[in-house]
Amino acid sequence: MTAEFSRMVSDIERLIAVEKYGVQGVVDGDKLLVIGFREGSVNAYVFDGAEAERLNREPINGVLDPGYGVGRVILVRDVSRGAEKHALFKVDPSKPGSEERLGAVEPMRILSGVDTGEAIVFTGATEEKVALYALEGDVLRELASLPGFGFVSDVRGDLIVGLGFFGGGRVSLFTSSLSTGGLRKVESKEGSFTAAAISPGMEIVAGLETAREARIVRVDPGEASIVELELPSTDIAQYKPMAITWLGYLPDGSLAVVARREGRSAVFIDGRRVEAPPGNHGKVVLWRGRLVTSHTSLSTPPRIVTIPSGEAILEGRLPGDLRSSLAASRFVWVVSFDGSRVPTLVLESGRAPKPGPTVVLVHGGPFAEDSDSWDTFATSLAATGFHVVMPNYRGSTGYGDEWRLRIIGDPCGGELEDVAAAARWARESGLARELYIMGYSYGGYMTLCALTMKPGLFKAGVAGASVVDWEEMYELSDAAFRNFIEQLTGGSREIMRSRSPINHVDRIREPLALIHPQNDSRTPLKPLIRLISELQARGKTFEAHIIPDAGHAINTMEDAVKILLPAVFFLYTQREKAKSPGGEP
Repeated sequence: MTAEFSRMVSDIERLIAVEKYGVQGVVDGDKLLVIGFREGSVNAYVFDGAEAERLNREPINGVLDPGYGVGRVILVRDVSRGAEKHALFKVDPSKPGSEERLGAVEPMRILSGVDTGEAIVFTGATEEKVALYALEGDVLRELASLPGFGFVSDVRGDLIVGLGFFGGGRVSLFTSSLSTGGLRKVESKEGSFTAAAISPGMEIVAGLETAREARIVRVDPGEASIVELELPSTDIAQYKPMAITWLGYLPDGSLAVVARREGRSAVFIDGRRVEAPPGNHGKVVLWRGRLVTSHTSLSTPPRIVTIPSGEAILEGRLPGDLRSSLAASRFVWVVSFDGSRVPTLVLESGRAPKPGPTVVLVHGGPFAEDSDSWDTFATSLAATGFHVVMPNYRGSTGYGDEWRLRIIGDPCGGELEDVAAAARWARESGLARELYIMGYSYGGYMTLCALTMKPGLFKAGVAGASVVDWEEMYELSDAAFRNFIEQLTGGSREIMRSRSPINHVDRIREPLALIHPQNDSRTPLKPLIRLISELQARGKTFEAHIIPDAGHAINTMEDAVKILLPAVFFLYTQREKAKSPGGEP
């Protein structure tokens, strides 16, 4: 077992250490700005075509979106040991390491931002409020108070456009003025907005996700009108996207769009499809006359490629033995309890038999999506000899607004039934022998829901950074997350109480591993400490790992290892127990 454990540790560390890259923009004239997980942490790099040079001195959480060719990069860094109170720093891309903290911005949860080169427009949350801000020089102004999570999409001239969760679960579009502030909301009766940009002619263009499809629309906030945008090519209409994940205007005035359906995306320029490697893609930029984007799949770590050639210009290398452990991936539809079809990704392990040990890996959010994209949790499980099933339960994005909204007012309800349906499919399809469940954040909450509400379905579960008690979490949250909880639960204290795992500890029968960052400000540690006490008092089988000086976001290799190793080793030991006489299901 010692040799096997040593191999597991080595495999997980090598998987986490693989370099990963995402396109952020073009700065300093013609340098490509890239976010990379490299050198053990998240960092910002400028790429000149030959070398990627690190800009920041210390690890960061991200960068604000830069205007084309701007002469600075705005870094976002947690200055609170993981509690996600962020500060902003500016760095000259021609002088790596020349960080300067922007002292006018007090630490807060930075949600999004755009840097025009002259003004930094961003959204941030404190204990009291969520707001839209503008920083020009050393002068910080609050432009508008926001009624919930808000994200800046684009800034052009005096016009600001963004998206927000402002009530009822749907995503609204908002505009503001850089000079005078204020807030104007635009809502659609048909669905939710998923991306937005401002054209060179100052028109607002957005992705609109309706019940079962997505399309590109022109929005006029003054007239409150939303009309479909006519594009030169009909390729995107024929593609029939289920989601618009990103859109933006290139310097030549063309509209770049990344659209997705059934777990994979496609890239379009003015509606015409551009060939790109299969998988998923991020922001598209025009760099030195070439279209550049990021590309990833379940077997390909995020890398930077040119399209349509597919040539990789910046990528990490996955060791051959680890690549062979990722045997095959596929997309399937699973029928749930009410006849609904649950879009599900499957990653088969090259190190497991069929049927074999299988983990239902539940994504966080819940407004997020598992897709044909690199997932360090999934690949680590596959490398350890587990097949992986990833259901996009109701509440997930990417499959129409109606599917996403089904979770509102019903956490630990219909979406748990979808997770259970995916588990049963895994067994009935011949993939799974024994079943386990694992998740992080909302996925960790789903683990606790499954073990309390569906005892006997899984042999064991791992809950990472999980919601334990909605009521206590609400009291401990900042303004942004209080609003999130209100929308998800419909503001019902009864729902908060009845759907909190802390109130159903007696139902837990299977072994449970709890893994939680010490300084998590999204899903605070305090309720978990109470859960540990309740589990101990009732004689339940569990283990708990508190990750010191870590927050909810995983930004360093050290934190990733501390979270993944105990999770995988716990599942490994449970699997070995299942092999013993009488241990098979």
